[in-house]
Amino acid sequence: MDLSQRQERILAELRLHGSLSATDFAERMQISAMTVRRDLGELAEQGLLRRVHGGAVAVESGAPPASTHRPPPRSATGPIPVFDEPLFTFGFVVPDPHYYFPPIVAGAVERVQALGGRLVLGISDYDAEKERHQIDRLIQAGVDGLLVTSSVSDAVPTFEQLLDSPVPVVVVERSLDEVPTASALDVVRTDHAAGATMAVRLFAALGHTRAGLVAFHSPTTPHLEAGFERAARYFGVDISDAVIHIDEHTAVREQTVAAIERCRATGATAVLVHSDRYAVEFVETALGMGLSIPGDLSIVSYDDELAALAAVPLTAVGPPKRDVGWMAAGMLFDRISSTPERALASRHVALRPNLVSRLSTAAP
Repeated sequence: MDLSQRQERILAELRLHGSLSATDFAERMQISAMTVRRDLGELAEQGLLRRVHGGAVAVESGAPPASTHRPPPRSATGPIPVFDEPLFTFGFVVPDPHYYFPPIVAGAVERVQALGGRLVLGISDYDAEKERHQIDRLIQAGVDGLLVTSSVSDAVPTFEQLLDSPVPVVVVERSLDEVPTASALDVVRTDHAAGATMAVRLFAALGHTRAGLVAFHSPTTPHLEAGFERAARYFGVDISDAVIHIDEHTAVREQTVAAIERCRATGATAVLVHSDRYAVEFVETALGMGLSIPGDLSIVSYDDELAALAAVPLTAVGPPKRDVGWMAAGMLFDRISSTPERALASRHVALRPNLVSRLSTAAP
């Protein structure tokens, strides 16, 4: 562990337990007591802890009162001392381990490990029953908190299960707008409507007056539509008859040809396409129909997972996935380290995406 990692781990232990023994911490981390005392001295000078004989206590008021979700202290003097035993364990239930979510998980792992914890993954495969089973499994395994991305936005049974969870929960990359009763849960997500606004603003700045949105159905799509339509009104971009849904289960190429023909028929010269996997196919189809990109049609992809690898590298809106995971894990740690005297209100945090310009957008 380097200096910053050691000191963050020290502060994490103090937030969880209120006090820390320098000798015990040194034994568990397999470092010298002198190194720990030097770290404690530097943190005390910064006003981040208070030195006491043998260690340190949190600045607030020493050891915090017991909490039903507070992980027990770790000790090097237990029956089976474990090197760098995690301070806490979080579970993370995600729908898909391969697309979109790996950077979110990576961000959560980075934050959890920096705080001295461990992350355990559960995969639902977009199956609601399996999702609830994974939540139960992780709770029964003794996790100290849960990060959960539901398979659908209006997953009422899942959110009801989370509201009754014996450990703190943070919902990740999902809005709770569809289930108002779940608003007491903490949330960290991307502001997808803002991402659609970025695309429309770019279209308008380039001089496009008519634009379309072509998308698979997903939990993200309704937010893209809302942001797209609101931004189109604001920037004076006509989107009449140009919001098109693609059924990913049947004849996607035929639907794509029809969508492109419809955009052309309405006079749309710019299109926002969701998601990247589909945008790559959309570009191939448009080029196969003899269209020039961006000459005949400017395209912005939403996700920025594969956009740069399309036949024409795609301008793309990219959700801040790693930041979402990092912030969600930090919020969950805040929750497990809170006390009745320092109770936290539920927090709904929406992070703004980024727009990366490539070769697929130009003036009409």
